[in-house]
Amino acid sequence: MHGPGGRRASDDGSRDVLVGIGYMFLAGIASSLMHIGVRTVSPHLPTAQITFLRAFFSLVFMLPFILAQGRIGWRSKRPGLHLARGLVSVVSIMAWYYALSVIPLADAAALSFTTAIFVTMGAALIFGERVGIRRWSAVAIGLVGTIVILRPGAGLISWGAMAALFGNVLWAASLLMVKELAKHDPPITISFLQPMLVAPLAGIAAAPVWVWPETATWLILVAMGFFGAIANFSYVNAMRKADASITMPVDFIRLVWMAGWGYVFFNEVPVSATWAGAALIIGSALYITWRESQLARARRAGPT
Repeated sequence: MHGPGGRRASDDGSRDVLVGIGYMFLAGIASSLMHIGVRTVSPHLPTAQITFLRAFFSLVFMLPFILAQGRIGWRSKRPGLHLARGLVSVVSIMAWYYALSVIPLADAAALSFTTAIFVTMGAALIFGERVGIRRWSAVAIGLVGTIVILRPGAGLISWGAMAALFGNVLWAASLLMVKELAKHDPPITISFLQPMLVAPLAGIAAAPVWVWPETATWLILVAMGFFGAIANFSYVNAMRKADASITMPVDFIRLVWMAGWGYVFFNEVPVSATWAGAALIIGSALYITWRESQLARARRAGPT
C-alpha cells in the first residue's frame, strides 16, 4: 500500500520508529545532564529551591512553544486531576533530587527503573487492572533486583536510597494519572501543566529556606531548566512516535550515561551489586513494557 508521493505506509512507520528511538536517546542524555546539575548545586541550595528553579526555568524554555499552540496548550478538561498530579509530582521530584544529592548516580539511575514495576502494581491494586502471573513474576524479579542494589544484609540501606524509591512510587502514581489525562487532554497540555503546577508548589516550600545562588549556580540552574525541558519534550514525542516496547529499552542506556557522569565528575565507581540489581530491574521492566504493548495491541484488534 502506497501513501502520498508513492511512499509506502510501512516506510513512514519505520521512519517514525527511528524518530521515536532518537527522541528517547536524546531524552536520556538531557535528563542525565540535568541530574549532574542537581548533584552539583545540592550542596549549596535546599532541595525545594532546586525543584522550584528547575521547574521555573523549564517553563521559560517551554513558553514559546505553548504560546504557539494557543489555548490548546494550557486549557484542560480535567484541572482537578492536573492539580492532584502537581501535588504528587512536587513531592516525588523533591524526594528524587534529595536522593541524587546523597547516593551514587549509577545507583539512583538503576533504582529509577523501578517506576515501571510500581506502575504495574498501582494499575492492579488501585485501578483494578487485570495483571497475569507473568507480569506479577516480572514485578517480583524487579523487586529482587531492588533488594540486590540496596544490600540490606550489609547494612547499606540509606535515607537517600529510600527517598529514591519513595519518589519512584509517587512518580508511578503521576504516570497513572497521565494515562487518565491522556484521554481528555493533548500531550502538550499534560507536559506544560506539570511544571506549571510544580513551580508554585515548590516555591511555597522553598520560600522559608531560600538561599541566594551565586552566579555560577544560576548558570547551572538555567542549564538544568533547558535540559529538563528538552528531556520532557523528547520523552513525550518518543512515546508518540513509537510503541513503548520499542522506545523504553533505549531509556535504559541512561544507566550508562549516569554511571559515566558519576565516574568522570564525582569519582564514583559502581559496585557489582549495582550492575546485578540493575540487570534484574531492567529485565523486569522490559518484559512488563513488552507485555503491556502486546495486550494493548490485542485490545485495539478487538474480538476476532
